[in-house]
Amino acid sequence: MQQYESDSYLTTIQTTITQQGKDEHGSFVCLKESIIYPGGGGQPADNAWIQDIPVTKIQKKDNEVRYHLKDDVPALPQQVNVKIDWDQRFDLMQQHTGQHILARVCEDLFQVRISKEQITLTDSFFEIDTKLNEAQLNAAIARSNEIIRHHKSVAILFPTEEQLAKETLFTTPPKYFAGLRLIKIDDFDIIGCGGTHVNNTAEVQAIAFTQIKEHKKGTTLHFACGNRLLQQFESNQKQLATLSQKAQVPTTALTEAFQQQQTMLKFYQQRIATYQVQALIENANEISANFVYSEIAESDVKELQQAAGKLTAIYPSALICTATKDEENLRYHLICPNENTKLPIGQLIKVSNQKFGGRGGGSASKGDGTLPYSQKEAWLHFLQD
Repeated sequence: MQQYESDSYLTTIQTTITQQGKDEHGSFVCLKESIIYPGGGGQPADNAWIQDIPVTKIQKKDNEVRYHLKDDVPALPQQVNVKIDWDQRFDLMQQHTGQHILARVCEDLFQVRISKEQITLTDSFFEIDTKLNEAQLNAAIARSNEIIRHHKSVAILFPTEEQLAKETLFTTPPKYFAGLRLIKIDDFDIIGCGGTHVNNTAEVQAIAFTQIKEHKKGTTLHFACGNRLLQQFESNQKQLATLSQKAQVPTTALTEAFQQQQTMLKFYQQRIATYQVQALIENANEISANFVYSEIAESDVKELQQAAGKLTAIYPSALICTATKDEENLRYHLICPNENTKLPIGQLIKVSNQKFGGRGGGSASKGDGTLPYSQKEAWLHFLQD
């Protein structure tokens, strides 16, 4: 058993190197004892040093753990000092215990199924198999923070079958849990887990949702705990203060100010779109019998389609093409309402794709596509033939 399995608070030890060598990942050592969490179970590995040399990779291989060091590592003594980054370790301890609390609360309150639990250095989340409304989400966070404030002990257990049978948090304790590492939160929760945890729920400090993502199979709940939550709060407050200063409104009025700006932005976008459509119409040129072409800069597909639709009233029998340069491509819309073309529009675009390296498709009377701008002149001749 490694020392981090029984004590998450050890930050440095002296231990013995049992093996030193090189493999496809570079120089490595194996240790008799270790406080370095190697990663797994949804929790990242510790940031650590051996004899003040950074550990760059941790690899579990067969029954050993290899701690990879930088390639120019000097010969190490048999006895070495090992230390971990305590700030990172404690952050992960707070997140992991917080995850156990929030997940169990969601199970108890809403009878959900938990999956895809993950803790990273910047984010923590798990999935549930249903969707929760705002009141339910608020209830889950409130209950979780209540558990945190109750100073419940968090214990590491390696129970025998006899001890397991006496465990009241299990209705029917699984026999395979005997001898395995369990994390028990007082009278609240018990579950198999290999990760690092705090000794008391109060050390989690607080928990809050940072993002809620609904998807077809359920919901992903993103959250933060403790120092990480405080850091995110401070960062958010600074951003709000900056936005408040730039918008020249108090933070309480930022939402309203943002909505007003969005309304104005939408208004001006609509005005610009109207100008773009009008410019396409005014720029239209009947470059050959029954073929009208118009091209302007910085138009989107919707504007091309609207302008082409209006041009059909002016040129009812013509094949109409509206276009714009999109980086190195020509983006276009073709329309011919009376289908007076050598091929249906969709088929015409398909042939264009083959001949000029384009992409797109459409129906018998209209369609959209792109092709390299360098092929523009050849393509226009093809349309007129």
